[in-house]
Amino acid sequence: MTGEQTTMKKTLTIFTRSIICLFLLLFVSLLLSGCSMDEELTEKVAEKANDALETAGGIVKNTIDELHNAEYQGGPFENNLESARAYLLTQLQDKYGIEFMIVGDENLENYGAFAGATYGCKVAPVEAPEQVTKAFVSQTMYQDVRDSYAVYFFKEAAEAPALQLCAETEYVQSCEISLRMPQTAKTWNPADNIDIFLQTSGAYLDMRVYFDAGKSDEEYANLILDFLEKTYGLNANVTLSILEAENDYIFWEKLNVLAETPPQLPTKEEILEDMEIARMMM
Repeated sequence: MTGEQTTMKKTLTIFTRSIICLFLLLFVSLLLSGCSMDEELTEKVAEKANDALETAGGIVKNTIDELHNAEYQGGPFENNLESARAYLLTQLQDKYGIEFMIVGDENLENYGAFAGATYGCKVAPVEAPEQVTKAFVSQTMYQDVRDSYAVYFFKEAAEAPALQLCAETEYVQSCEISLRMPQTAKTWNPADNIDIFLQTSGAYLDMRVYFDAGKSDEEYANLILDFLEKTYGLNANVTLSILEAENDYIFWEKLNVLAETPPQLPTKEEILEDMEIARMMM
């Protein structure tokens, strides 16, 4: 019997036993509501029915657990760390032409006979261990490795305009800029056009900007409006966090700068409302 046939048999078993449980419930309900039995007989029937339901329920639970723990057959790697590691590292080397190593946060999770196992971890090139990124593969839907390593091809060029903007803005005390992107199976390389990368990859600049402390909300709202207008001139989408001090948020917003329709500046009143929400949420 194949793995799929075994899984189907177990699924039918669950269905059959569930029907039995339902039948028992209906049967007992009819007995107790439609028959004139003495109290002692009623109690005996109810006790037997409860025992039967508990037994059937336990069988169903065990069978569901067995289905969840069953392993997918015929995947590109086995449901163990050694096999998953080797597969993911080979995928990355084939994708980028360099050797990678695992640096932490390993997780191997089995989702049963149909979905199979998924393995994820942090990796870095052997020759550039500071370039850490996340990657994952699965036995079924995501057999091609998904990762975000391509940010390192465009990181310096993409972050430079934002760093310059912060340096030239007098009310900005400091900033932290990081190019980020979702994990993808697409293969990018350093020769690709950065504008196309920023437009199509889902990449964005994560900007944490610290303003001068001690200003009123009205003053901050005016400064935020001014900084938003400057940020709209960047050639990248932005997740913008504005802080007065460490972990003291006064504004947070996702800016879809590269949208076909240029984003509109909010009003001062809208900024003040957003500031109030940011302080409640952070």
